[in-house]
Amino acid sequence: MNFQSWYTDTVDVFRVRAVTEHGLTRHERTQVLSAVPCRVYRSDSRALQTEQTAAYVRQEDHLMLDNAVDIRAGDELHIRRGALLGKETKELRAFASEPNRYFEPFGAVLPGLAHQEIRLLQQERVK
Repeated sequence: MNFQSWYTDTVDVFRVRAVTEHGLTRHERTQVLSAVPCRVYRSDSRALQTEQTAAYVRQEDHLMLDNAVDIRAGDELHIRRGALLGKETKELRAFASEPNRYFEPFGAVLPGLAHQEIRLLQQERVK
């Protein structure tokens, strides 16, 4: 199995960067990658939680993508499920943990299995 053909989703990556204007430095989130092929798997879809003040969703999924993609802990990810299949779904917004990289063993029987896995945190207030 080659993971390249297994990717069905895309991800846009946003990272906090320092911006200096007129001698003042501020931090802003800017887009660093767009429409990178990926796949959300090991979904941890928990039930909607409710409190007296608001309802919220908290999920911890995993994202798989190519090792060449530069994603860092704390990056904001906007994932479109099924985008590479032409499907339209609501965009998933999550934050990345430190990537776990898996490389091809020398003499691999099934080439193309190298990838990185990133644990995601999605925590949103329900509107």
